[in-house]
Amino acid sequence: MLNICIPVFNYDINPFVKLLHEQCLTEKINFRIIVYEDGSNSNFVEKNKRITEFPEVSHFINRENRGRSAARNYLVSKVENGKILFIDCDSSLPDNNYIRNYLSNFDKPIVCGGTIYKASQKKNGHELRYKYGIHREMIPAKQRNINPNKAFATNNFMSSKEIFDKVVFREFLHKYGHEDSLFGYELKNNSIKIFHIDNPVIHEGIESNEIFLKKTEDGIENLIIIENSTEIDKSFTAEIRIVNIYKQLKKYFLIWLPQFFYKLFKNNIKKHLLVSKNPSLYLFDLYKIGYYCEIKRKSL
Repeated sequence: MLNICIPVFNYDINPFVKLLHEQCLTEKINFRIIVYEDGSNSNFVEKNKRITEFPEVSHFINRENRGRSAARNYLVSKVENGKILFIDCDSSLPDNNYIRNYLSNFDKPIVCGGTIYKASQKKNGHELRYKYGIHREMIPAKQRNINPNKAFATNNFMSSKEIFDKVVFREFLHKYGHEDSLFGYELKNNSIKIFHIDNPVIHEGIESNEIFLKKTEDGIENLIIIENSTEIDKSFTAEIRIVNIYKQLKKYFLIWLPQFFYKLFKNNIKKHLLVSKNPSLYLFDLYKIGYYCEIKRKSL
């Protein structure tokens, strides 16, 4: 049994569900597609109701946005048995073999398929998100399997339902960011190894530079919430690059340096990231370190 679970927020899911449904029928498998509207606007909810015209498709609606982690846990609760395939709603399929490729890995407890981008997605005002996706997310399985749990991503993975008896998505994380890395870490703590394959989805929902930068800031704030949480083992942050940089700076009494740099050049860097046709990921990393140090200072 394959349960395809899709959390949705303000997105037309009809074409995607149709493609997934067709591939499942082609493979002649027992399947179910479960869609959960997590606080979507009423116009999207009404539009997406049409998916229930397909056999074996369920559509659940929550009027309030509970967040990515809570939405995924809700979808898990609707699965009775079999495998769970999580896919983000703003995805599309690059070929007709997507479901078949996962079926050939049904023996593995948890499998990640990866993400790709198309050249046509590079548009004015979206350059930062596109470049980040190409250089930081579009990674072949061979490379991801070097450090499989750290490379885990929730936008395209298949798992046994039994895994969720041991590991769940942490619902205290309401904002965007680090729920993937935390889930991958907790899988590792439970001796559950992730296997990566080249079975990507195309990430269609590329945000504007402004929205992506805001979501990056939200992710850093999420990271500090995780650090301050009593629910999470402190060793988790040892695997987060930005935290390790901060600890090294603190060790040598150099925290003031990124704080001073951020205060002095924040507006110039931000302007570059928002308007440049070829934004620097090096400056993007410096911005993140400065923002982390600033938020960390305020939280102490």
